[in-house]
Parts: sequence; structure tokens; C-alpha cells
Amino acid sequence: MKIFLDSSVLLSACGSGKSLSQLITELAPDRGWRLISASYCRAETSKNIGKIGAEAALRWPGMQAKVEWVPNALTSKKPLLLTASKEKPVLISALPAKCEVLLTLDKGDFGIVLGTTVYGMRVSTPRDFLIGEGFG
Repeated sequence: MKIFLDSSVLLSACGSGKSLSQLITELAPDRGWRLISASYCRAETSKNIGKIGAEAALRWPGMQAKVEWVPNALTSKKPLLLTASKEKPVLISALPAKCEVLLTLDKGDFGIVLGTTVYGMRVSTPRDFLIGEGFG
């Protein structure tokens, strides 16, 4: 299964060794999950990782090695109902990567699509994803 990680999930995974985002990255190899993200998310995470703390910054290089990085997609022929312009590149980049799920903690910007399916791709929080995978 291809799982697209938004920068909020990447930050959470680096910020705490006990977060559900971190748990997903630990489970991924054994579950056959491919962790995918875009260059846009990588840059956004790199820019904000220092705000999380020194330990998060130390974990960031290891996290980058666990993720397959895809190029940013800048446009989509498919209409999107996402109002937050900073999150559109995330969704637009996840779709051509053919991810089954996009994980985000950004309920504000992704609120309109969170818990739904966008062109066949589920948009979920790490918690709801893990519950759906039987880790409830």
C-alpha cells in the first residue's frame, strides 16, 4: 500500500517517539506500506523541524531515508474542492503517485476532504488510518 505523508505527519513522526505518525513509520516495512511524500512536504518539514525541537531535528535525516520522495505536481486536470492553497500541492502531488491514502494531521486545511476519498485516495488522520487497519 502506498501511503502519502503530509508534512504535519512527518513533523509529528520526528517530534515524538510515541506518536501514531511514528508508529506508522515503524510498522511500514513489516506491513508492506510504502511511505511517499513530495519535495514540497520535504521543504516544508525542513523549514519547520527546528520549531519542534533539537531531538526532532536529529530524527529528520533518518525519517527522510524511510520516505520515497516524488516530484511536486503543480497542476491537476481534476477539480479539487480544497480551499487552502498551501495544501493543494500536497493533494495534487499525492494523486499521480497513485497513493491509496494521504495521511495528515492538518484538520484545518484538509477539513473538507478529511475522512473522505478523493479520486480513489482516502484522506485520513494517522489515528483513523490505524483503526481502519485493525490497530484499534
